[in-house]
Amino acid sequence: MNWRLIAVLLLGVVDMLSAFGVVVSTHQARMQYQRLTALEKTRDELEVEWGRLQLEQASLARLAKIEERATSELHMVMPRVGDTVMVEP
Repeated sequence: MNWRLIAVLLLGVVDMLSAFGVVVSTHQARMQYQRLTALEKTRDELEVEWGRLQLEQASLARLAKIEERATSELHMVMPRVGDTVMVEP
């Protein structure tokens, strides 16, 4: 066999393997980008939920503070069951 023919065939095989490698790495890059996009979306949703939870916590803390001040400064107490009166229209 001619050495040039063998060299050309060998280079052709190496070229095909290189092209296959490019296709595989491009596919992997696209899959990783899709995963990144999904994770960023999840992160954004979690940040929104975190903000809602912080607002809720601040609201509950405010209500607790109001109740504490009503009890300590105004000497208010929760009425007992027997102290409540039902008013009907």
